[in-house]
Amino acid sequence: MDQTARPPTATPPAAAGAYEASLSRSIGVGGNILITLSSISPASSVFILGGSALALFGTGVFWAFLIAGVVSILIAFCYAELASAYPVAGGDYSLVSRALGPAFGVATFFISLISLPLIIAVFALGVADYLGVAIHGLSPQQTALVVVVITTVTACFDIRTNAWLTGVFLGVEMAALALLTVLGFVHMERPLSSLLSPEVLDPATGQLAPLAISGLMLAVTQGIFAYNGYGGAVYFAEETKNAAHSIAKAVIWSAVITVATELVPLIAIMVGARSQTELFGSSLPVEAFLTERAGHAVAMVVMLSIALAVINAIIAITLQAGRLLYAAARDRALPGTVAAPLQAVSTKGRVPVLATVVMGAIAFAACFVPLDILLTATGSTLMFTYLFIALAAIHHRRGGTARPGYRMPLWPLAPGICIAALGLVFVVTLLDPEQWLSLGISLGLVAAGFVYFALYLRPRRNTHLLLLDAAPEETR
Repeated sequence: MDQTARPPTATPPAAAGAYEASLSRSIGVGGNILITLSSISPASSVFILGGSALALFGTGVFWAFLIAGVVSILIAFCYAELASAYPVAGGDYSLVSRALGPAFGVATFFISLISLPLIIAVFALGVADYLGVAIHGLSPQQTALVVVVITTVTACFDIRTNAWLTGVFLGVEMAALALLTVLGFVHMERPLSSLLSPEVLDPATGQLAPLAISGLMLAVTQGIFAYNGYGGAVYFAEETKNAAHSIAKAVIWSAVITVATELVPLIAIMVGARSQTELFGSSLPVEAFLTERAGHAVAMVVMLSIALAVINAIIAITLQAGRLLYAAARDRALPGTVAAPLQAVSTKGRVPVLATVVMGAIAFAACFVPLDILLTATGSTLMFTYLFIALAAIHHRRGGTARPGYRMPLWPLAPGICIAALGLVFVVTLLDPEQWLSLGISLGLVAAGFVYFALYLRPRRNTHLLLLDAAPEETR
């Protein structure tokens, strides 16, 4: 891996109206989708978030994850339209900055700057749980530190290598989801119509009872979180061929595949379990179903494949994190002395190596933070990111910033429903005192972003936060 850095440009070429083409435009729609799906990790979402939802909400998971899937695809429409108009590296930060305004963009940057490395740490701390089925006595923290180092180094390889590598790992976890689906539908114990009435295990009686509307709303929020990550395709816009036309496809297909590969196995588990009361009463429902239908040996192999899926997700999220910091440095959203080295790319692979390493180092340090604190710190950030994306999609059309490219269907239904759904999530969060600290941290990050913009960036608007277009695409 060639880590020789290109000298960073002192000031982005404002006269040209576009950035210099620094990243390697070498992956197609398929490669982008592979990396994006890897960051979502549908298999680990089913086993961890889906399993938790089954225990808490029973058959309510069917309606909740179906509703969450519709909301997620509508949010994907917003991402797709914005990314088609602004095919610039940097993900949510870049889209919001250009379509909604730099103040909101900087607030989004603050959210992503903290949440991405913390999410990496959360995933890394969970790897030992799955490797533990074969290697006993693993320390979660020591395992996490090793995983973060390995994945950060891997993320510094060129984008095509990472697309191939994450694609191989993704195939393994998709095979695990296919196995769950087949086991459930081959051994159906009840019809699909049994899922239409949401029921949850009543601890007092040990029997199924109707799920309250409030519980269903909570389940929808968990479903939205489980599907999250399809917007990650935008981070690789400057490395995707013909991005102005293809990046929208990458976002939408990532969302559709994610919803299908998570919802269908969960349905199969609910109709294929011998006893729903035992399934919902298990501490690990998905693992319990797998052991029941396939045996302990197969379950162990699948658990190891989930460990690979989690590591794969960490690689993909580290790739995104590096491009976030690189894009912000290139925009001069950071002080000049900090921004200059962070916008450098390697000569051979054209990868933002230093920016990737810095984000990996933050994730490494976060592994020393207790897991419950990490979960609290990242719990509500998604709500604000999606809100800003929906508002950016509206302003993109109505504020005179609309450009040629993909146009979402049924405008303005998608952003309108997204905002309404996020309002519901906000209300549910406010009603749960256990979520107040998480909400407070997210609000603090947003406020810090606005303050940083007002006090530091706005007075320097002639030299900082220069939001230029993507470079013209060249054929390689």
